[in-house]
Amino acid sequence: MERLKTLQEDPYPGSGSDKERLHVHEREDTYRLHISHTFTAFYRIHEPEKEVHILAVMSIEQAHKRYGWF
Repeated sequence: MERLKTLQEDPYPGSGSDKERLHVHEREDTYRLHISHTFTAFYRIHEPEKEVHILAVMSIEQAHKRYGWF
């Protein structure tokens, strides 16, 4: 889970990044981080508190099935 620690320094997507902003359920604050070839994490950034909240970590297969859940 070392990849999750990278969110402490920079939680926002950038060029060449494994992070992506998702547009689901009319929310603009939900993101996805590819942890490895088989796992992905969903998270939200809370600017006022300067916090990153991990919503779920799951296999990529599970994530594709539940993509709209967040």
